[in-house]
Amino acid sequence: MQEVLDQASFDEKVLTAPGKVLVEFFATWCPHCRRMQPILDDAAAQIADRCAVYQVDVDKSPDLAARYAPNGFPTYVLFVDGTCTKTVTGEQTEAALVDMAS
Repeated sequence: MQEVLDQASFDEKVLTAPGKVLVEFFATWCPHCRRMQPILDDAAAQIADRCAVYQVDVDKSPDLAARYAPNGFPTYVLFVDGTCTKTVTGEQTEAALVDMAS
């Protein structure tokens, strides 16, 4: 499981971080999110040398969820040097997540 960020750690580890950061916005009650956990873990291991990967629990950080994940869960957002560059929603393949961070 990836580190789960709150607002303060999100600002530090995502918005002011150099390079690429992939963030999954998830909910503990979401069956799609639970199915994606092992896939996200495997993708994170593959891209660890070039992209940090974190998670945000939408119930614990509703302001972040409203800002970055308006279409549903899970939502994956790629940040490059603190700027949101790509967003996808729904279940993804491991290859799609790896490709997103490449």
